[in-house]
Amino acid sequence: TQAIGGNHAEVQALNAYEGSMDGVVAYVTLEPCSFVGRTPACANTLARSGIKHVVVALLDPDKRNSGKGIAILEKAGIKVDIGLCNQQVNGFLAQYLGKS
Repeated sequence: TQAIGGNHAEVQALNAYEGSMDGVVAYVTLEPCSFVGRTPACANTLARSGIKHVVVALLDPDKRNSGKGIAILEKAGIKVDIGLCNQQVNGFLAQYLGKS
């Protein structure tokens, strides 16, 4: 993720990738955002990208998004798996936020 107002990691990755989306799986730590704030909604960008599979470690606890990003992806026909490496991501977040 870039500085505040910059592209989120999903958009950065899609912008940097120059190949075909056939067989591409996006792995994200946090559910892609579903609302427009300082940046466009990442879930919509992923839904339009041609990706057919997204793996999400954690649902977003933000009530503006929680579950809504997943719903956008699934409505677009994208397979979504949730929970891979969630313990590692939770551990990292706890350390990052000073709650370990």
